[in-house]
Amino acid sequence: MKTIKSYFSFFSFGITAILFLACCSTISVHQDYDPEYDFSKLKTFGFIPLSKEAGIDQLSADKLGNAIKTELLAKGYTLSDKADFGIALLFSSKTKTNVQSYGYGYGYGYYGRPGYGGMGGVDVTQYDEGTLVIDVIDMAENKLVWRGIGSGAMSQSPTVEERTEKINSGVNQILAQFPPTKE
Repeated sequence: MKTIKSYFSFFSFGITAILFLACCSTISVHQDYDPEYDFSKLKTFGFIPLSKEAGIDQLSADKLGNAIKTELLAKGYTLSDKADFGIALLFSSKTKTNVQSYGYGYGYGYYGRPGYGGMGGVDVTQYDEGTLVIDVIDMAENKLVWRGIGSGAMSQSPTVEERTEKINSGVNQILAQFPPTKE
C-alpha cells in the first residue's frame, strides 16, 4: 500500500488521543467530504502508518485500529494491502473553561432593597477537550475525500475496560457518517 508520508508526518499524535476516546461520555461528531467524489468505488481499505514522531504507544494504536477495522468490516469493506482508501488519524487537545451561573438574579435583595437577590452563584470549571480526526484518503488519487471529527471532554483515569469501550463507541459514532449519503 502507498504511504503518504508528507500528509501524515506533520501530525503530532500523542497518548492523549486514547485518553480522549477512552473517557468521553458524549462526543460531538461532524463530517466534511468532497460532494463530487464517488464513494461507491471504494471497496478496500488500509491504514496509513503512523510516523515515528506520532508518540502513540502500540497498545493504544492497536485499540484504535481494531475499532476502525471492526466498523469498516461491518460496513462491507475489506482490509487490503493494495487498498482503495487509507485511514489516517489526527488528534489534538485543549483546555476549555465552563462557566455556569445559577440563582435568582435581579429582584429584591436583602432587607427588601432592589438589586441582586444574593441567592445565586457562579461555578467555573476547567477540563481538557480532545478531538480525534479520522481521514479517508483515496490512495489512487492521493487525495483527502472524507473527514470525520469527534470532540469531547476527557477524563484522566479510565480503567482498561472503560478505555476499550469508549474507543469503540467514539469510533462508531465518527464512522457512522461514512460513507456520506446524498440528501
